[in-house]
Amino acid sequence: MKIAEYLKTKRLITDGAMGTYFQKKYNDEHTFVERANTETPNRVKEVHLDYIRAGAELIRTNTFATNTMFFDTIEEVTENIKAGYGIAKEAVAESGREVFIAADLGPIYDSEQETFEEVLTEYKTICDTFFDCGARIFLFETLSDLTYVAPLAAYIKEKGETFVIAQFSFDKSGYTKSGISVKRVMEQAASNDAIDAYGFNCGVEAAHLYQLLKDTPFPNEKYITALPNAGYPVFLRGKTIYSNNEKYFVQMQEKIADLGVDILGGCCGTEPSYIEKLKQALADEPKAKKHIGAETEQTAVKSSHALEEKFEKNEKVYIVELDPPFQTDITKVMAGAKLLKENQVDLVTLADSPMARARMDAGILAEKVQREIGIPVMPHICCRDKNVLALRSALLGDYMAGIRQFLFVTGDPVAREFRGKISSVFDFNSIKLMNYVKEMNADVFKDDPVCYSGALNYHGANVDAIIKRMKLKIAEGCTFFLTQPVYTDEDVERIRYIKENVDTRLICGIMPLVSYKNALFVCNEMPGIHITKEIVERYDKDMTREEAEAVATQISVETAEKLYDIADGFYMMTPFNRAGLISNIITEIRKIGDR
Repeated sequence: MKIAEYLKTKRLITDGAMGTYFQKKYNDEHTFVERANTETPNRVKEVHLDYIRAGAELIRTNTFATNTMFFDTIEEVTENIKAGYGIAKEAVAESGREVFIAADLGPIYDSEQETFEEVLTEYKTICDTFFDCGARIFLFETLSDLTYVAPLAAYIKEKGETFVIAQFSFDKSGYTKSGISVKRVMEQAASNDAIDAYGFNCGVEAAHLYQLLKDTPFPNEKYITALPNAGYPVFLRGKTIYSNNEKYFVQMQEKIADLGVDILGGCCGTEPSYIEKLKQALADEPKAKKHIGAETEQTAVKSSHALEEKFEKNEKVYIVELDPPFQTDITKVMAGAKLLKENQVDLVTLADSPMARARMDAGILAEKVQREIGIPVMPHICCRDKNVLALRSALLGDYMAGIRQFLFVTGDPVAREFRGKISSVFDFNSIKLMNYVKEMNADVFKDDPVCYSGALNYHGANVDAIIKRMKLKIAEGCTFFLTQPVYTDEDVERIRYIKENVDTRLICGIMPLVSYKNALFVCNEMPGIHITKEIVERYDKDMTREEAEAVATQISVETAEKLYDIADGFYMMTPFNRAGLISNIITEIRKIGDR
């Protein structure tokens, strides 16, 4: 019987955890369980048999982490998949029972080193290998969004008659690692025609999963899964320990089943005894009817921001960056912000520890500047320094404090001499963070969405690759881009090319060089910024401050004039927080439009 036919009239019980049960059964906390497919296959088979004997009607292959995040080569990955699927088939044959086998696929996280296409190609190779082994049920587990599952489900369906299950992992507050709520995941998965069943595994235990689901109507009649953890683990003397709470787990799963869930089983910490008692508890219970909610109208989320009115009128905007201090004295920043407001600057932005050097928290300082000076402030948020939990906490706190504009950057790497002492995090890059906040805009910020912009480093060797990355950011809700400083005619022409090929707003960077020493430093010590010898030679090491600032103003205005027909505005980077200099330059640039 096909699984879809089975589910039309019956509830399906799956196995429980492979990894935690394997490690407990064989008293081995150190084995990488997926490698046991080739190293100790009989142990893996015995785990499968334990679950089948307990009453599991579906078992998952021991391949959750079989991908190149954990194996060195794709050849090793495919061999491990073949071994894992073969062991599951042997276990079912040896049991003498009719048991479904699901090809189990865990998440593959892309990074700055892998592109979307590279990760998708690996997933497809894994799916092809499973299909060639005979797999027709594909189960994606512990997902945080549909980024890869959506195209993969369609790809699998093209291969023949298959059944695709997508299971998502949530925290106790009901959000995935990508910031998507239970309700939105259900809406997205339910509307995808290539996904046959969707549901929940890992992240939370049964009681929390029940709380997340009980007041959430299902969008349609699509099959639903629920495979929660046995509980929350305790780490004791190098071992991961889950409470022995079979009775409580089963009671909660019975409540979940009453919501109309079709496929039930267990994730981390669950064992055959859990599955046996779950099977017994539900044996005489008829399949419950789902509570189907009304279709929700999908409306586009529009972010409003301080610059929207000027953008709509095609007026130039002026954004000025001030540097948070290395210490606690904010006198210069506050005085600078006050002066910039008086000069009718549209927005102040505060950098988040550029060059991986710790400065005062940009979000907290932004709130103080915005509240006390009365000018809109856009803090930078750097992905390098915070994991997803800290980023979400910071965003919620900044939002509460009235911040509605952000600049998202991936972040400069930690200097080589500090590696091993200072850790980079990079749970997100800037594109993933934009996607995360797009989801927050549709949910927690929906009454007053935030706006976020991106940085444009236009100097890369492949300008078309830069454009492609910009378009990915735009697709995730990026409203405009702030460019790196522009100095040369070549820079101007590259900006022009980008503007002609991307439908977006560009705020072009102007960074005055305030002395010969400063010009020499930027020319030689700041990679990615192009300063010609001719620009440096316009300064003299014996110049007074006033003379050097006059040259800086002249160069900045000349550059702005070349960019004027391209730029939607100007992004002024303030050297040493010299807000007075920046105010004078902005005054001169404004005269260009009056000519």
